[in-house]
Amino acid sequence: MSGIFSKVLFWFQAKNRHGIHSPFIYEFLDRAFYASPVKHGAGRRRLLRAAKMHFSPERVWTSTTLLPDSEILRDLNSDPTLQRPPFDLFVFENPAEIVMEILSDAGQRHNGSIVYLGNLRSSAPAYARWKEISTHPSVRVALETYWEGLLFFRKEQARQHFKIRT
Repeated sequence: MSGIFSKVLFWFQAKNRHGIHSPFIYEFLDRAFYASPVKHGAGRRRLLRAAKMHFSPERVWTSTTLLPDSEILRDLNSDPTLQRPPFDLFVFENPAEIVMEILSDAGQRHNGSIVYLGNLRSSAPAYARWKEISTHPSVRVALETYWEGLLFFRKEQARQHFKIRT
């Protein structure tokens, strides 16, 4: 599917916070994602910045493709001494094979853990992998913007997938 057509189709399928029927996701969008500091920040890591602001993760696991001094780690104030499971936040630059391993290992995460995936539509295989990852049985809520996504494991939450306009 062409880039422009794909973006237009996504825009028509996506909703803003007022189209969301989950109180948990609505609160996250209202208090963090659409909040001024995050809303007016730079593009593609907006969902990650909102998750950091709203959920205040302490134990952060990042994919090996990220350098220790990368912008993501600096923004998250990640402390390397806390790198023991279970993790509060997993950060991936793109949908990778290792994500499925982490989803399958319940010892790596807890009920409130979050997985951030960037570059969802960097290629057709990346988006296909995102669709596979977001439907994993342990994932309860998937939240997707055009370029990035968040996964939640909250057992008390109904299984839902939200597409959000930015």
